[in-house]
Amino acid sequence: MAATTTPSAIVIDKNIDLKDVKPEDIYNSIKESSQLIELSNDSLQQKELIDKINIFLEKYKTRKIPDEDPNTPWIHLSLKEIFRKTIQTAIDIINDISDAISNKELISNSEYRRSIFMAFTARDRRIYVGIWLIVFSFILYFIDSSA
Repeated sequence: MAATTTPSAIVIDKNIDLKDVKPEDIYNSIKESSQLIELSNDSLQQKELIDKINIFLEKYKTRKIPDEDPNTPWIHLSLKEIFRKTIQTAIDIINDISDAISNKELISNSEYRRSIFMAFTARDRRIYVGIWLIVFSFILYFIDSSA
């Protein structure tokens, strides 16, 4: 059974090779079934359509999922995303500390201490450093209680 063209749609057999189907047939079928119109080179018609699309896009702005938005407060994140950001924060802190250690000879002692301190207390890292401290304190508690 081959691909057949009907006025409403193209019916494609599951066993047919899609190389036999022409893109023009698919386009014409979709155009007929969904009642699409061809735009002429009339700039007024194109301008009206672009204005309608822009009005629609302004009305229904895309909303980012809180997990994907980097500025989302941690209280609105999923547990998976909090875990991922906690791990990423630990990696960033290690990188910042290693940069500070490698530049120790080039900067003063007070600047060195400040860079180490800032690695832990950067504005977006505070909550995740707190999570690490809680986890670390639980580990120390269990080690101490088992001894």
